[in-house]
Amino acid sequence: MAPVVQVDKKFNISLKNVKDTLKIQPNDTFFIQRENTHTITLKKTTDSDPFIDAMKKPAHLRNKKQFDLVRLEDELWST
Repeated sequence: MAPVVQVDKKFNISLKNVKDTLKIQPNDTFFIQRENTHTITLKKTTDSDPFIDAMKKPAHLRNKKQFDLVRLEDELWST
């Protein structure tokens, strides 16, 4: 059975009854799309914060080199 959501006098909708079904977390954002006069669709947006995306996927990943820091330090002090 689908949960029933009621609109209050201030036109607020409580999603407490459906948050587990929709797996809603605090600060989630949704696109609201009106299908017809009786149907709306909520589409969850991606968490696309440009700063966080840049941290997770930096632009310079093509040069994946691991440096031996001990060897670099030895080279630095040996010259």
